[in-house]
Amino acid sequence: MPELPEVETIVRYLNRGLKNKKIIGIESLDHKVFQLSGGKIKEAVGKKIKAVKRRAKMIIIDLGELSLIVHLKMTGQLVYKIKTKIIAGGHPILNQAQELPNKFTRVIFRFNDKSALYFNDVRRFGWIKLVSLGELKSIGRSLGVEPLSPKFTLKYFKQVLTHKRKTTIKQFLLDQKYIAGIGNIYADEALFAARLKPVRRVETLRPDEIKKLWLMIPKILRYAIKYRGTSFNDYVDARGQAGNFVKYLQVYGRAGEKCRNCGGIVRKMKLGGRGTHWCDRCQK
Repeated sequence: MPELPEVETIVRYLNRGLKNKKIIGIESLDHKVFQLSGGKIKEAVGKKIKAVKRRAKMIIIDLGELSLIVHLKMTGQLVYKIKTKIIAGGHPILNQAQELPNKFTRVIFRFNDKSALYFNDVRRFGWIKLVSLGELKSIGRSLGVEPLSPKFTLKYFKQVLTHKRKTTIKQFLLDQKYIAGIGNIYADEALFAARLKPVRRVETLRPDEIKKLWLMIPKILRYAIKYRGTSFNDYVDARGQAGNFVKYLQVYGRAGEKCRNCGGIVRKMKLGGRGTHWCDRCQK
């Protein structure tokens, strides 16, 4: 599932392509994917796209009083086509991006310049919602602070940590109620950068360790955005290119390999049902 850096990369490219375009038609081929929250699909037709934004791991297409929220989940893909140019981001559906629509196409948005945006999804875990401004704000309130925003202060970080003193620091970082957008990859990487074991209980962290982790979270995320996110088998950016950050991963996905810092062996375990990676020598 794409995390904050991957979604941010897609959003930046789509914003350039879709901003100020007018939606002239929407074709929903799968009602499970296109979910309505108190409205009808046709309410979005005729609306101009003001911007494409990100909130946590979601893509927000701002239509003013309405918004389209897109979540790619495991195998979602957005493909923007204008004339012969195709921009795809998300799960790489091999040999299908060129064929539009295809058997995995769930929703099609058509614009006034004859361009189109296709939402494809192999396993149908992803979704699109049409929501009002009030509903969008309500969704926003259910999520924590964005770790790249000015609101992610050391004071805030210390405060929310007190709500989960008995949990492990890795599980805390994955709780979207407190910090929005961090997933499995970047939780492991931030904890490595802060030299903290994922299994440490929040209540055991010293003030200096908390500050170090607070500093490392945005640093790792910005670094990943710079290299367009991480790519394994299921993510490409909005230019159809694999993210380069995989080359810079220190622990995630490297179980059994040598630690790039100390030469020890990177270990892996299940923590809260999620694969978790760390170095026993570097992380305490």
